[in-house]
Amino acid sequence: MDTLYGSVIIRTAQPDEVAGLMEQSSALLSSLYPAESNHLVSAEELSGTNAVLLGAFLGESSVGMIGLVDYREDGYAEVKRLFVSEVHRGAGIATALMAEVEALAIEWGLFLMRLETGVKQPESLSLYSRLGYVTREAFGRYLEDEHSAVSYTHLRAHETRGNLV
Repeated sequence: MDTLYGSVIIRTAQPDEVAGLMEQSSALLSSLYPAESNHLVSAEELSGTNAVLLGAFLGESSVGMIGLVDYREDGYAEVKRLFVSEVHRGAGIATALMAEVEALAIEWGLFLMRLETGVKQPESLSLYSRLGYVTREAFGRYLEDEHSAVSYTHLRAHETRGNLV
């Protein structure tokens, strides 16, 4: 994908390739919410069984990341750790990362996407709303939490964001 920063490639990432982004993301979330409201998973967990970790790379530098966890037994996939470096925000990288994990979920045969984000992240809430995610009740391991916004969307079998998969 071409951005005003140059060509960004989205691909599977190794934990060490996104370590800086993980640290930035964790620091941001820790500054916004109490520890019990942060449901963080590590890059290693997202590189394990039933999960994938993707990175957005500008040359050799990671500028964004996202994880997807396969909860096939419960009929859904969950988006985890979407984060774009502050300087690279606003270039469509988060939208492109979301499109990639949605396409992957469809490949896995999972058409229900879920995610949890925080209420103090208006940019994230706006992105998810724009992409068709609707706020719903808590699911899985999440408890009702005044700091959480839980969203869902149903993917079409052969489309994501208006493009054929």
